[in-house]
Amino acid sequence: MMTTQDRLFRPAMSAGRAALRKASQSLAAISLVASLTTSLPVHAQEQTVSSSRTSAVIELFSSQGCTSCPPAERIFAEMAKESDIVALAYHVDYWDYIGWSDTLGSKANTERQRAYARSFGTSTIYTPQVVVNGRKDVIGSREADIRRAIADVPLGAGGASVAMRRIGDRMHITASVGDTAGQVPVLMLVNFSPPSRVEVTRGENKGKTILNANPVTDWQILGMFNGKPLEVDMPLSGLRRSGRPTGGCAALIQTVTAEGGPGPILAAAVLQFGGS
Repeated sequence: MMTTQDRLFRPAMSAGRAALRKASQSLAAISLVASLTTSLPVHAQEQTVSSSRTSAVIELFSSQGCTSCPPAERIFAEMAKESDIVALAYHVDYWDYIGWSDTLGSKANTERQRAYARSFGTSTIYTPQVVVNGRKDVIGSREADIRRAIADVPLGAGGASVAMRRIGDRMHITASVGDTAGQVPVLMLVNFSPPSRVEVTRGENKGKTILNANPVTDWQILGMFNGKPLEVDMPLSGLRRSGRPTGGCAALIQTVTAEGGPGPILAAAVLQFGGS
């Protein structure tokens, strides 16, 4: 396990706070670009998924330059195949200095990990780390611990649900929450690329080929719940903001802490596109 101290304190999920304030504008923007076409694959023209089939969300924080990460990546890739698990891999950038710049890494992914650390009351971030249902973190190379955490901290109750329907080059998302016990939930859309194998030619993993499953390319907050269900229509072209191939997307209903950080995940659904 590789660790580093988070010495760059910033208000938790600062980008998230700004996004919350702009939620209504974001929804309007989505409507304005709804006529755009998409270059995503045209197969599977209609797909419908819902949170009723999801038992867990696992978020892996990893790096291609981390010597401890390849075993965690293998475990994560196998768990990602399980139909009741939403698996999202966030590649961080803080190990790039040791010889290999992660081809999938980003500062935004690192900031999400830092925000989780603040929510968990620590300044330490490390790889490989798995956050289960937004509620607990474990070392990513310990499959038994991941599965134990899934059992110990299930997805939030209270009647939250989310469904995604793809029709041609458009997607419709419906989401609702029940009793949130005073928590503020948001609807997030997380985009990820298809699985890929990366040959590392420098650094501590030199000579290794690493399988990266469901690497996150970007995410956006689609709206904030105010007691009413949310409905969002958007073109699939809106998933190509990063310019990377699109393997699918996940819709998460996640609470926000009083400090603006990521809290427990209440519901989630995932659509797999198969890559483009």
